[in-house]
This record gives sequence, C-alpha cells and structure tokens, in this order.
Amino acid sequence: MNTSDSFAIPDRAEALISLAEKIIQQHAIEGPSSPVKPQIIADLNYRVSSAKVRHDQGLKYERLMREAFAERDFLLSKQNSTSGKDDRDVKSIIETVIQLLQQHYSDKQEGFINWGLAKPDK
Repeated sequence: MNTSDSFAIPDRAEALISLAEKIIQQHAIEGPSSPVKPQIIADLNYRVSSAKVRHDQGLKYERLMREAFAERDFLLSKQNSTSGKDDRDVKSIIETVIQLLQQHYSDKQEGFINWGLAKPDK
C-alpha cells in the first residue's frame, strides 16, 4: 500500500476502485462545499468507471476460463460417461488405439507417423 502522509492508498485494483467510488460519492454528497474541484472528480469518475467495466469483464472471463478448464478436464477424465459407469479416460483410449495400430502395421514407425503418434526421421 502506498501512503500519502498518514492515509493508506490501496494497491489492489478492486480496493482502489472501491475507494475512488467512495470519494466520488462523498463529493456528490457535499456538493458545492466539497474541497475537491469538479474537474478532478470528473477525471477520477471517467477513469474509475472505465476501469471498473474492464475489471468486471476480467472477472467474467476468469470465471468462464475456470468453467471451460473444468469442463475440459471432465471430458478428458474417467468420470465422463454417458452410460453412468466409470469409462476409460482419453489416455487409456489412446493406449488402446496404439495397441491396435501395433497389431495392424508391420512398419511401426511409418504407421505411427501417419496417426500422429511418432515424428518422422529427418
């Protein structure tokens, strides 16, 4: 936290926005007797309202990101089952594919390259 004399000014965005909103509100309550010039409040209000919109948007995207990753993890996991039983996860299905490919291809390297499971020799 930064300090201006003996007053604490928060560094965290959320706390800083909240403090600025309180200052703007108090200026409105005091009206013409406010010691803060209206131009300063107008600048503060513009910056804080824009920052708050972006802050809220960031929180929304953060929530969406967490939900998307949770859904991704669920889809890759053993618990993703339409039958209600514990199915194999994606990794075990790929292991089954590898076993089938090993049985099918005599040239393991060439067969695995075509399926994206090996890199070609240069």
